[in-house]
Amino acid sequence: MKIYLASFLIACFQVMLASSSYSSFTINHLQGLSNSAVLSILQDNQGLMWFGTYDGLNCYDGRTIDVFRTDFSKGLTLDNNIISRIQIASDDKLWVQSYSGVNLFSTDSLSVIDNYVFPDEEVIVFSNRKGDSWIVGKRNLYYYNTYHRCFVKAGAMNLNLENLQQSAYVDGQGGLHIVPVNDTKMIHFSLSSFSADSLQTSLDVTSSPLHSKVIKKTFIQSGVICFIDEADDLYLYDVSKKSKVYIRNVGELYRKYGNFMNVFPFYDDILITLHTGGILRLMASQQYTEDLIRVDLRIFSAYTDNQQGILWMGTDGAGVVKFTKRDALVTNLMLNRMSSSVSGQVRGIMTDRYGTLWVGTKGDGLIRIPDYQKEIDLKTLSVYSPKGKWALTDYVRGPNFYPVFMLKKKTQGDDFLVGMSDSLLYYYSYQSDKLIRVGGSIRYPAEIHGLYEENDSVLWVVTFGSGLIKVVLDKSHEIPEIKRFRRFRCFAEQKELVEYSSLWVQGDSILWLGSRGQGLVRFDIRKYEYQVYSLRTMLGKAVDDVLCLCEYDNNHFFVGTTAGLVSVAINGRNIVPSYIGREQGLVNEMVHGIVKDDAGILWMGTNKGMIKYDPVSGGSYTYYYSKGIEIGEFSDDSYYRSPYNGDLFLGGVDGLLYMNDSQSSIPEYYPEVILRKLIIDREEVNLNRFYSADRKQILLSEEQNTFSLQFVALDYLNSDIEYAYILEGYDEKWSLFSKENEAMFKNVPLGEYLLRIRYKKDVLDTVYKEYSVAIKIAPFWYHTIWAYLTLVLLIILCLAGYICKLHRKGFFERLARAWAVSKGLGEIQQENLLVKASALGNWVAFFPYCNQPEQITFIQRIIEIIEENLDKEELGPTFLAERMHISPRQFSRKFKDLSGITPSDFIKKYRMEKAAQLLLETDMSIQEVIESIGISSRPYFYKEFADKYGTTPKNYRAHHKAGTLTESES
Repeated sequence: MKIYLASFLIACFQVMLASSSYSSFTINHLQGLSNSAVLSILQDNQGLMWFGTYDGLNCYDGRTIDVFRTDFSKGLTLDNNIISRIQIASDDKLWVQSYSGVNLFSTDSLSVIDNYVFPDEEVIVFSNRKGDSWIVGKRNLYYYNTYHRCFVKAGAMNLNLENLQQSAYVDGQGGLHIVPVNDTKMIHFSLSSFSADSLQTSLDVTSSPLHSKVIKKTFIQSGVICFIDEADDLYLYDVSKKSKVYIRNVGELYRKYGNFMNVFPFYDDILITLHTGGILRLMASQQYTEDLIRVDLRIFSAYTDNQQGILWMGTDGAGVVKFTKRDALVTNLMLNRMSSSVSGQVRGIMTDRYGTLWVGTKGDGLIRIPDYQKEIDLKTLSVYSPKGKWALTDYVRGPNFYPVFMLKKKTQGDDFLVGMSDSLLYYYSYQSDKLIRVGGSIRYPAEIHGLYEENDSVLWVVTFGSGLIKVVLDKSHEIPEIKRFRRFRCFAEQKELVEYSSLWVQGDSILWLGSRGQGLVRFDIRKYEYQVYSLRTMLGKAVDDVLCLCEYDNNHFFVGTTAGLVSVAINGRNIVPSYIGREQGLVNEMVHGIVKDDAGILWMGTNKGMIKYDPVSGGSYTYYYSKGIEIGEFSDDSYYRSPYNGDLFLGGVDGLLYMNDSQSSIPEYYPEVILRKLIIDREEVNLNRFYSADRKQILLSEEQNTFSLQFVALDYLNSDIEYAYILEGYDEKWSLFSKENEAMFKNVPLGEYLLRIRYKKDVLDTVYKEYSVAIKIAPFWYHTIWAYLTLVLLIILCLAGYICKLHRKGFFERLARAWAVSKGLGEIQQENLLVKASALGNWVAFFPYCNQPEQITFIQRIIEIIEENLDKEELGPTFLAERMHISPRQFSRKFKDLSGITPSDFIKKYRMEKAAQLLLETDMSIQEVIESIGISSRPYFYKEFADKYGTTPKNYRAHHKAGTLTESES
């Protein structure tokens, strides 16, 4: 049974490799497709994709799908939900043909504006990109007359048409060309005008020879005619070039695979969709030898986007399948495709001079992949552990756990050292083809994560569990033995550092160690001296949990942590760190692995995708399941650069990927940005109704000044597009680049603005593709300048009349006498208390001993710092002391002298008071309130809030809004 299963897996893998020159992506109900049976596909002149299904019309922009179905309550509507064909009617209209008739659909109003029925006749609509349209029926021929806005009969059809949909096309000038069945010529129909009165329109019919033999089958798509003659020879005829190319004889393919549903070119190949299911790929590079791919698909429709190089296929039950030429940024090696028994994540990576890739896993030992750059043959893969060697196809994971964290080539010979987790050293011997244990043991429980070979007998071993260990080998025996070892103990704040994740060697004597929780350690192996650097203390960021280290040059390296990237410049024994995190555009802050390419670009494996980072410009770009990347989460300290060919490797939880210079420099396609949706006060409206007549401006009224606009670049190859926008006249600066494709604005003042949108698809992009549109917020008539001037004038006239009336009655004389009697000056009392209350506000009661001006200024500054940094989790006594430029001990003593409580207690009270204020005065969610006051633990916040107010945050807000909150609760 095991042999049969292995054979089946190998066969499946080989089928997958056979079609590896194409990438595919499926669009189905998970993306919002209304039905998985897709009968027709079209790309409109704007670039949007339209799918006709068995249950409605679908519009796809690469991110979202809008669905349109029959709705007879709207009057004119789709006459049927089964959409069999879609064609261009004009720049803003589509022909949507159903099983009941032909519908004219407006892409502006997103509604049907007319229906056409052709009773008792099977018809197909054809058009070009301009919208010149014909209806071809079994008995009659019609054309769409734009003057009358209806279809006009052009004449009778006396042609043998077996498959109407694949027998005709319309050229750029509006001419209709039909290839009849069992004929040798092509018939041409042309009109004098599509827009003149039908009485003044004439039809011209001609023919031209197409082939010397009788044509049996015709397949026409995008101006290319594929046909099969009576001798079963397949030809390709390019209409624009008027050239005919012989492909091959397909008689044998007919007999072997059955009837063809469609035939069309894709890149250099010819693709044939089969009636029984599957796609035959006739490979031009191999004299059009056939290759059967995707036998799981039965194709109903196909559309080729030549600009982006995409083949869209509508299937029977699998939705839309998007085929592209494989131009992946990386090559993926997924462990579950090699063996279902391998489940450990990738940790150690190494290549040798023979082109072999060695992969250390966390649990499944060491995997050997010969000639990894070629198509992988599963039969050649092997797995090694201290127990022996197995063919990967025969491997079954047993009860033993063999993690391999590190692979390090010896300085002499081909053999390499293997770091595992049992306090033992191993090395792989090419001569013996097995893992060999070094004699002796370190005796300390440890995982070996790094190793530096000082010379052929002295090793420095970096471990997780026992710190740094120096090992001296006795090489007088055939198998080396551990002669002696010494463990070096490093301390930080009276805590011993024993958990190291990574190692970088500077020169030949300085070891930089990445500590899990304590930052960096610099160790001099000549002097046995060390120095600990707390990055958290130096940067004020929680970046002491180090996952990986990457050399940039001799005095500069990068540190990947659980909370961001740190750049470290070395100046002797001093370092100058700088932080790169979310504020600097690094979307995913947990950096598991870093590797540098020849251009100085850093490629980082994170907890959510791969990041490309340019240290020079500071720009970053995230790839998450895009550009062929199949790994979403990467492993700690699992990265490698091959010294033989420069290939870059990153290990993940379910495999690894690699790339070279040719892959990392693939040219990009940059489509235009289009506006997709307008949302006013959280309600979606029809964007086209708000455009000016020239469509250069969006017109909104004063009450519509809270709105958002959704936009998209119609790139169907790359979903990881990052956008930035600015509303000039309203925003002070551009938004940060992000994958969010919606610009939101609140309470925009009256006036005229310019919305500018730009996007990038690469960290090296410096010239961005940009789109702009004017936006005008117009006032109500009574808010115009003339209305205001009129109102002011009326008020002035009314006041003048009233003042004259008071003067005549002697009001001002009486008022002057009363003022003279009561005139006097009050005595200013308690000046210091007023100053204190003004400076400290609501917090004055917390500082009963703060009376002197310098004391008031001190406390006032502390409150300002707390308010400015309340959302930071690290806000505490030490943080405040640093900002006040005094020692933590002196700060705490002085604060308590003035308030009677500790700084920590005051910060806690401040956070709870602020949380209560936000709950009552804003609509922020409870989670947003928690984050805004710098608390990371939701249970902790609930406990502290309940201790202070005697109720939960939710009840606190609800009681207030209901008007039942008691004085004691508040």
